[in-house]
Amino acid sequence: MIVIHVACDDEAFRAVVSELLGHQRDMRVVRALVPEQPDAPDVVVYGIPPRSEVMSRAPEYHDMASTGAAIVVFCTSPEQAADFEHLGVEYVVDANEPARELAAAVRAAYRDRAGHTIH
Repeated sequence: MIVIHVACDDEAFRAVVSELLGHQRDMRVVRALVPEQPDAPDVVVYGIPPRSEVMSRAPEYHDMASTGAAIVVFCTSPEQAADFEHLGVEYVVDANEPARELAAAVRAAYRDRAGHTIH
């Protein structure tokens, strides 16, 4: 089971993404990003508002990355995607892509980060 934390300032975004991923058979969404806890996330799905500057969020992103969880970024513009890729984010999903792309990116990030097979 992949444990996921959805991190975003926008409550509606968090609710939609949590609902989508929570319906996947191999995923469970938790509310807290607490390393070394029984429910510590394997993957963080991170999103920022459409007009938000990615580089201003770099410290927040680096704090999340330091937890050891894989990070999947959900972007709302090509510019945001490019900026996140510049920060070294490997899994960037455009918000306009089908929902299955987000679930596939979460699975890939989990496999690559942890070397796990999903059961």
